[in-house]
Amino acid sequence: MATKKPTTTISNQPDLSVFAQVEVKPSLITQALHVYRENSHRGVSKTKTRGEINATKKKVYKQKGTGNARHGAKSAPIFVGGGVVFGPTGLKSAPKSLNQKMKVKALAGILSLYQKENRLSLVSATEIKETSTKSAQKALGRDEAAFVFFSEKPGLLKAVSNLENIIILSARRLNVYSVASSPKIFLTTSAYEHLITRLKLI
Repeated sequence: MATKKPTTTISNQPDLSVFAQVEVKPSLITQALHVYRENSHRGVSKTKTRGEINATKKKVYKQKGTGNARHGAKSAPIFVGGGVVFGPTGLKSAPKSLNQKMKVKALAGILSLYQKENRLSLVSATEIKETSTKSAQKALGRDEAAFVFFSEKPGLLKAVSNLENIIILSARRLNVYSVASSPKIFLTTSAYEHLITRLKLI
């Protein structure tokens, strides 16, 4: 009688240690954060120069004989209410940019940093019942964090969106700045798989 060969099972469980294997220079992450911050500013702040101040152009007092320093009009920057020197002009500078390769490496680098600091966690969609805020709170806790999804059902996202301490991010649009803005990151299984493909970690 022939004996059956033992079957081997292959585990398909996500392994977050794949992020920890990525080595990226801190300077690249810093550069990416600078670019995202600069581009998020509207750049509409403006101050008036001395030529734009609506005030009399008359000389404050005569040039000589007063014992005081020489001054012109009160629109000079030295006076309260005068113009501002080298202030913002209201003209936004050209947007800064990163090429696609740099964006991918920077995102992989900051996720690697979060993994090493135990700030990156996996959460199974089965742990959260659809439209159940209580189950979402139990799975994600009460600390401030970001919930990164990819193809989860609207009912599950509705349950998570009711939590004041959690912000919801799409894995498709995840970037260095959104990760750095969150003390902790929760990845769903589908988000993990998408990021692995997007960042070419396997």
